[in-house]
Amino acid sequence: MSRIAEILKTAGIENYLFESRIIEEHAAKNNLDAVALTNRRITREPLQYIIGEWEFYGDAYKLNRDCLIPRPETEFLTEYIINNAKKDTLILDLCSGSGCVSISALKRREDLSAVLVDISNGAVNIAKENAHTNAVAERTAHYCLDVMINVSEICELVKYAYNPPDVLIACNPPYLTLSEVQEVRDERTELSHEPEAALLGGADGLDFYRFIAENYKNICREMIFECGRNQHESITSILQSNGFACSVMKDYAKIERIIAANKAHK
Repeated sequence: MSRIAEILKTAGIENYLFESRIIEEHAAKNNLDAVALTNRRITREPLQYIIGEWEFYGDAYKLNRDCLIPRPETEFLTEYIINNAKKDTLILDLCSGSGCVSISALKRREDLSAVLVDISNGAVNIAKENAHTNAVAERTAHYCLDVMINVSEICELVKYAYNPPDVLIACNPPYLTLSEVQEVRDERTELSHEPEAALLGGADGLDFYRFIAENYKNICREMIFECGRNQHESITSILQSNGFACSVMKDYAKIERIIAANKAHK
């Protein structure tokens, strides 16, 4: 066992063999001190931030601390877009973070384009870089705007600047409750290193679903969301009350994770 693996194991890092290999390879490739990187990891700083990139849907994504770390369950959003978006659809990627959801979809559907919106300038810049890296930059546009405040500006961009035949809103919004975020702060786990603005969805975790369903429903045919454990029934009710028919998909752990909402009459 390597020294790095031993340090990680002693610190209680579960996948210490896998992570030691990643750290050692990254350090060697970039002429960095592997022990210094390991010392960051044992403070529970996520490995993804330490190496500055991660894989999503088989594609490479740069990351920074302004971005939520891409997770396997979020791949279901991308999969839905690839399989269900109508030809020449514009993806309005709200709370876009690293851009992984729409960028990976555009790589596999050359007819699609995307407008990516995030409140963090750091996230917007990393999404631009990821669009270039994954060779879809010419079909993406990036805006640093607040989904909850700049509604008119975002809607006007979609309707008048791009005027697509169809719009599909894709969103992995903040959906932790206030009490869950407080628990994250207290426990100081890996999740506590991720941006709180990308985690907190209000007192009950549903603020963004309510707001987007109500304020963006007139510019799109479909909305797809990721949601947290046991939130799907409440979110389905919110969407149905705004004129959408919903279907729910489970993730790899058989948890109801993705909600697809369709306005058939649009």
